[in-house]
Amino acid sequence: MKLVANFTSNGGSSQTLTLADPNRSYTPAQLKGLLEQIGPLDLFSKDGNTLYDTVESAMFVETKETILF
Repeated sequence: MKLVANFTSNGGSSQTLTLADPNRSYTPAQLKGLLEQIGPLDLFSKDGNTLYDTVESAMFVETKETILF
């Protein structure tokens, strides 16, 4: 299980943040609030732009593997 969050940088480009093994006990509103806290931290930047400035969407992604042999 992964959490995949889509952001927009303050320069307008799209960014994706993928987190493995997320805590699923949070509600969607709580997760959005937590993800919104990433931008103001200004931890990730490139060419003067904050990469994860505005969270646009997020989803849980499960990968199903089928063993063939």
